[in-house]
Amino acid sequence: MTEMSNMFELMSVGSNCAEFSPTEEGLVSSVGSSMSKSCAKCKHFKNYKCDIDVYDKVVAGLDQG
Repeated sequence: MTEMSNMFELMSVGSNCAEFSPTEEGLVSSVGSSMSKSCAKCKHFKNYKCDIDVYDKVVAGLDQG
């Protein structure tokens, strides 16, 4: 996986995750903007891993859609 595709996946998951909890104010759902939701900007994403273990579930849901 390239860094760009990984960044896009983190944004897609962040935008579709019901458990997303932002680390900063003003984040929006539109993928690709500098203020877009992303796992990297979520309080639950620590050490490149979702600490509440929902990342894989959200990715699986994206694959179904």
